[in-house]
Amino acid sequence: MENHHNLTIGAIIACRLKSTRLPKKALLKIGDISSVAYCIKNTLSFKNVNTTVLATSTSIEDGELSAHTYHSDVKFFQGEPDDVMQRYVDVVNKYNIDVFVRITADMPFVSDEIFQIVLKSHLDNKADYTIGTKAAIGTNLEIINSDALRKAKSYFPNADYSEYMSFYFTNNPEYFKLNKVDLPDELIRDYRLTLDYEEDLTLFNIIDKHFVDSKTEPTLRNIFKFLDANPEIAKINQSLAVKYKDDKTLIDTLNRVTKIPVK
Repeated sequence: MENHHNLTIGAIIACRLKSTRLPKKALLKIGDISSVAYCIKNTLSFKNVNTTVLATSTSIEDGELSAHTYHSDVKFFQGEPDDVMQRYVDVVNKYNIDVFVRITADMPFVSDEIFQIVLKSHLDNKADYTIGTKAAIGTNLEIINSDALRKAKSYFPNADYSEYMSFYFTNNPEYFKLNKVDLPDELIRDYRLTLDYEEDLTLFNIIDKHFVDSKTEPTLRNIFKFLDANPEIAKINQSLAVKYKDDKTLIDTLNRVTKIPVK
């Protein structure tokens, strides 16, 4: 990838232990390791990344995550508890990151294949914000320029909804160069690979056990092949909703509060 040599590219994984639906879900085990460590393990397979950061809050309970960074190369950062965008700004400033992939710890099956596609498109198009289309829930990745993040933050000193950070970019095409990437069919499915419910954890452990037992590589393509061949396993969590997407009031609020007023 020619365009990245002078850039510091980061992978920033946001995580907190305050989940209510599935308490301390980041510490629940997938196979032998915590789900957050599983996410980090897959993130560490991303080529072209210079710095990987687990970014949590300064709250006392989140300090427990320091024992789950998986590898000594992973930086552990504690910052702003509620304003996630500010936490990201502080991370990119501290580690001099130019471009980053935004990941949340409830995405254990992030894929280098998707990362390479969205990163190349982001750099080729000189975009501020890039996202893939039609990805399985829990596998889509966003690439964001640190300068664009700082710019967005300057318009929202108190970014009250910044756990939904995407909206601050996608709702402001007049201010940011947005880039959507069509992913190849073999990396697109309707499966649910995000950790929010007990059923998700059950499915993920079945997936992990299959790959451990068969001694095959748990790439996203191979996970999809396994689920394609075992629809009854894929059904374990398929009926579960992505909560915020079904909440029209929240979506309306997000569309309103994340819009930069056009001068």
